[in-house]
Amino acid sequence: MISFADVVHQLVSFDPNRAPDRLVLKLIDTPWFQRLRDISQTANTRLVYMFSEHSRFGHSVGVAYLAISLMKSLREKFKEVAEFEEAVAAAAILHDIGHLAPGSHTAFKTWFPGEEDIHEEISSKIIKEDLSSITGDLTSTIQKILSEDPSLPPWTWQIISGGGWNVDRGNWCMVDSILAGVQYGEYNIPALLDAMVITKSGELALKENRLDAMMHFAVSRHAMYRQIYQHRVILAADTLNVALVKRLRDIDEYYSDDVMERVLKTSSPKDLSLTDIFAMRESWWKFHVFKWATESRDQVVKDLASRILNRRLFKTVREVEKIESARKILESLGLPPQYYLFEIKTHDTGDTGHAMPVVYENGEIKKLIDADPLYKALVSGSVLKEWLVMPQEAKERL
Repeated sequence: MISFADVVHQLVSFDPNRAPDRLVLKLIDTPWFQRLRDISQTANTRLVYMFSEHSRFGHSVGVAYLAISLMKSLREKFKEVAEFEEAVAAAAILHDIGHLAPGSHTAFKTWFPGEEDIHEEISSKIIKEDLSSITGDLTSTIQKILSEDPSLPPWTWQIISGGGWNVDRGNWCMVDSILAGVQYGEYNIPALLDAMVITKSGELALKENRLDAMMHFAVSRHAMYRQIYQHRVILAADTLNVALVKRLRDIDEYYSDDVMERVLKTSSPKDLSLTDIFAMRESWWKFHVFKWATESRDQVVKDLASRILNRRLFKTVREVEKIESARKILESLGLPPQYYLFEIKTHDTGDTGHAMPVVYENGEIKKLIDADPLYKALVSGSVLKEWLVMPQEAKERL
C-alpha cells in the first residue's frame, strides 16, 4: 500500500495491485499533478484564517481516495461499477488539474473578470494533450466524466460533480474547515459512503435511512460558504487582485516575465497555452507581486501590490447607495475609482448541481430537495448581501 498522511482520515492509502489505485498513483507522479502543490486551494482565505495555506494537491488526493472508497462499496451490489472504476478514479484525481494561480477559482476573477470559470475544460485539454500516454484508452471516457456527458451512466460523473453529496464537495468541506481551524465543515463521511446506491436508471442515490447524515453534510457545507468562502474580508481581498491586473493591462510599463506578458494580453482562458498554464503557479504570482510592490514606477501598481504583499486590505461598507459619494472621496484622495472602488454581492449558495435521488425502503424515489424540508430550506433560500469595497482612508471619510 502507498499511503499519504491526511488531515481528515489520518491516512489515505492506495493499493498498487488494484488497477484504479495503480492508475491514480501513476498520475500523482506526473509533473502536471505535482504542479498542484503550488496551486492554492482556498486563495485569500489565508488572510483571515491564518492556517489556510493548503494546496489543490492534497484535496485532489483526498477526492480520489473517496471516489475509490465509494466505488469499492458500490461494486459489491452493482456489478456495472467495475467497467468504469479506473476512469472514474482517474477523473477524480485529475478533476482540478486545470486550476490556475492565484488561488484557483480566484484566478478566473483576477485574469478574466466576467468570464466563466472553465478549469474543468482546461483539465480535459491537459488530459488529452499531455497525459494520454498514461490514461491511454480511458482518455475519452475520463473527459466525458469531467464534462458530465449524457452518453455515460449518470453515476460515473455524479460521484464527482453530482448534486447533494459528492466526493469533491465531501473532501473540501472537511479539509478546508480543519485547515481554517474551525469545525463548520465536519460531518459523518463513513455514513454517507455506506448509504450510496445506484438506481435502475443509473443515478447515484442516497438510501432514505441516512437522510440525517446528508442533512448534517448540507448544514456543514452551508456554514462553510457563509463563514469562510463568502467572508466579506476575503471577497474584499479578491478585489485587490482584480484591480492590480486591470491597472497592469491599462499601462505600458511594468515588470513581467514572458509568461506574465502573454497572460496579460490574453482576454479569455480558452486562449491560454498549456505551456503558460503550467507556469501559472502561486510562486510565480507572488514573485511578480513582490517585484511590483518594491520596484514599480507606477504608483497605482506599487500601491495595490503593496497592499496584497503587506495585507493592507480594502474595507467593506454596507451602504451601497453611497457609491457616488465614495467615488468623489476617492478622487479627492488621488485614488482612481476604477482601481479603488468595487461592489461585491453574495447569495447563499444552494445546490446548483443535479438533485440527488433518495431511495426509500418501499422502492419509492424522491428528489433530495423533496425528501427533507431542512434541505429544501438550505438550498432554496437566497439572501442577497451587498457591500462597497474601498481603502480604509476612503471609508473613514464616508
